[in-house]
Amino acid sequence: MDVIIGIGNRLRGDDGVGPHVVDALMPRSDLETMTVHQLVPELSEQIHAAERVLFVDACIDRDAIALTPIAPSEHRGLGHACAPGALLSWTQLVFGEIPDAWLLRIPGADFDLGERLSQRTQRLLPDALDRIEQWIATCPEPAGSRSEEEA
Repeated sequence: MDVIIGIGNRLRGDDGVGPHVVDALMPRSDLETMTVHQLVPELSEQIHAAERVLFVDACIDRDAIALTPIAPSEHRGLGHACAPGALLSWTQLVFGEIPDAWLLRIPGADFDLGERLSQRTQRLLPDALDRIEQWIATCPEPAGSRSEEEA
């Protein structure tokens, strides 16, 4: 089963685009979706048995939507929240394995208080949903995941 996690705070403008997009997906029996304000280590339990996981989040450092494979990374920063790569590290530490993982980053423009997405981010929603549908329909292979024998 695949898992898609929409990350963000709906009360902070474009920061809520992850949950907004994930909630717009059609329900499927082979897909688990969830929305969270932030990633926390406890989510390892939900993702460890997945075949693939897709994190959907807003970003401020891009002008276009990007879908990229991600790998475990070190947990940095203060507090309980973590980045997708850090959550993968927690999952690997606790369960000994991780699913193939991807991050869909959607550019945001306005992160002020409010529930509305900016016009710029609203215009990106159809493309974001198309990218997710393509991800669901195919099984993209992260770079470097194939063994020498398969290549």
